[in-house]
Amino acid sequence: MKFLIMEKVCFIQKNWLSQKFANGISLLILIMVINLWAELIADVPQVVIVHWNDLHSTNLPYKSSRANYRVGGYANLAGYLDSLRHLHPQAIILNAGDDFQGSPVSNFTRGLSQILILNKIQPTAFTLGNHEFDYGIDNLRDVMTYANFPILNSNLFDSTKNDLLVQPYTIIQSGNLKVAIIGALTGDLFTLALPQNLKGIGILDPLTQIRQNVHEVEPQTDLIVLLSHCGFEEDSLLAMQLAGVDVIIGGHSHTYLHQPKKVNNILICQAGSNGHCLGYLKANIDRNQKIITSYNYELIETRLGRVKPSPVVAGVVDSLEASISAEMDKIIGQLITDWHRNSHGESNLGNWICDVTREYFKTDIAFMNSGGIRKDLKAGPIRVRDLWEISPFDNTIVIVALTGEQLKFIIQYHVENLRDLLQVSGLSYEFNSKQKKLVKLTVAGKPVDDQKIYTFATNNFVISQFERFFGLAPSAVKITPTDIIGRDILIEAIKAQPVINNHTEGRIIDLANKKEEVNYDIQ
Repeated sequence: MKFLIMEKVCFIQKNWLSQKFANGISLLILIMVINLWAELIADVPQVVIVHWNDLHSTNLPYKSSRANYRVGGYANLAGYLDSLRHLHPQAIILNAGDDFQGSPVSNFTRGLSQILILNKIQPTAFTLGNHEFDYGIDNLRDVMTYANFPILNSNLFDSTKNDLLVQPYTIIQSGNLKVAIIGALTGDLFTLALPQNLKGIGILDPLTQIRQNVHEVEPQTDLIVLLSHCGFEEDSLLAMQLAGVDVIIGGHSHTYLHQPKKVNNILICQAGSNGHCLGYLKANIDRNQKIITSYNYELIETRLGRVKPSPVVAGVVDSLEASISAEMDKIIGQLITDWHRNSHGESNLGNWICDVTREYFKTDIAFMNSGGIRKDLKAGPIRVRDLWEISPFDNTIVIVALTGEQLKFIIQYHVENLRDLLQVSGLSYEFNSKQKKLVKLTVAGKPVDDQKIYTFATNNFVISQFERFFGLAPSAVKITPTDIIGRDILIEAIKAQPVINNHTEGRIIDLANKKEEVNYDIQ
């Protein structure tokens, strides 16, 4: 802004000097007035926020499914942060959660890897996401003690200390502005994590807690930022009901917002996932009215090779990877056809996972929730690491026995409630999504017998959300845990049959759609 105004000043000065009737004193006064105006404009308080979310321990650069070059990686992302901090020393650096889970190093260190990396990056604040709880609440409490940056959340209650789990907000000085940052997590946490990982944790209403904290910080601050791991839709609903909040920096839904969505005069920002992009917000502030008067925003792709990676962060990442890379980078198979996820219908990757699971446990059917399949894979060598990234969760397999009548019921229920579509093996069905009606169901190519007992294998996360996925009480069926981790049998299956070339087969057909939609941003 200052450079732009000064260019205009220079232009005006040259223009006036070229005119024969210019009066030297008048010109001098005009120049002084314009320069004073430029200084006043340049002194308008400005806040700069740089943010990312849902990195899912993607600590190494990778080829994006959207492009044929590498992006992300924490050392590279930190290099972009270093460049922006050089331009804006008072920049606010925010991480909107779900840094844990997604790579082998996060699993082996139970999330400590991410804390150690973030200690070097030094975010202004970090808010807890649902995947920070994947290794259990006791583990989370432990690894948080190593953090030397603020971890925020305003709506998680810890019964072991009869208080909030972490601090609800922080107030920081950014230039001549005081900025409050309040943390919040979706109220759906108990549907997103295993119950045993949340023992002693209560979820308070996010809206009520945010309002309470806004009321507390508003008199002390010029700007209020909500650092949210609630997802774009929930953030939009919150914004409609909030007063006093200026910006929502979001996560959880992996949404790429190339420009902020303005709801109730609140700017909602989110930067995709896996370190592919950084959000970069510059906003001018009226301190008297405590409002944003103007802003510029850019979603910066963290393309490798455009900035110098942070050597400090690279040192931590390399050290963490050194202990596991020999085993993780072993090539154990060859993929002939690209593996793709699909959260709206059948996928060849989902088929393969379910086939391997069903064959291993000799069940009639296998189910896999699409949300548990975390990565696509291009044709080529298959490394051990790929299986850990496709299936990062340490979920164990559970066997369920039920009648044919109950099987018909749960598939009809699933058709009516397609929140997290189940991939299948041993079973095929046709349905109409517009009518929410099951049209045809077969097991092993035969109609389902109401009286027959069928078995299916699935993971313990699906079982922990049995009523949400199937509409039945768990007590209505026979459930047998196996304690065998699903990922382990996938790795063994590739070692046994190293060349894989599988396709979709029409196992799930939506008669309402001629073409299935593919969603590459599984939450």
